[in-house]
Amino acid sequence: MIKINLLPRELPQGTKTSSRFPYIPLAILAGTLFLLLTFFFYGDYLKGRAAYKRVQKEWMPLSPRMGQLKTLEKKIEIEMRGENDFLRKNVLNTESVTRILSWASEFLPPKGWLTELKAERDGEGCRLTLRGVVLPSRTQTGIEQIEEFLQKLKTKLPSETVFMLTTSKEIKEKVDGTAFTANLDWGVTKKP
Repeated sequence: MIKINLLPRELPQGTKTSSRFPYIPLAILAGTLFLLLTFFFYGDYLKGRAAYKRVQKEWMPLSPRMGQLKTLEKKIEIEMRGENDFLRKNVLNTESVTRILSWASEFLPPKGWLTELKAERDGEGCRLTLRGVVLPSRTQTGIEQIEEFLQKLKTKLPSETVFMLTTSKEIKEKVDGTAFTANLDWGVTKKP
């Protein structure tokens, strides 16, 4: 059989173009992946729900005890605050005032004396106030001796010790000295 095209040349018969892109296998693959992920996440959800129910079952007997524990904790915090403060201030404080006084005496410059020494406990820490006068020596001024004295004293105290120093000139009976006031604090809670 012979095929003859009777259409004019302006209207040629077009050939059908078939799509080479496989839509149906890709749709099946996407559906399969979706189904597998759905089963995976649903299984994970069921496992999480079972763990939650197990923890909930274990918690129910403990819940009343936790309520009692919270009320006891509040009661102790309010009613026993005085005893707690006493224990922290006097019993649990590890720094001995006698030892601090010994260090102050040991490191005091040779031409220096203390006019006031006040040690007070505050919470878990201590506040030490030193006042005194130092006369200058041939090698050091009074301020240098005071700073050396306080640095030596600070090395013996806890590492978080903070000190504040004020100095002034002291002139009495033709004696030229340097008066100082030093406040050393460690472990003291700041009051707002």
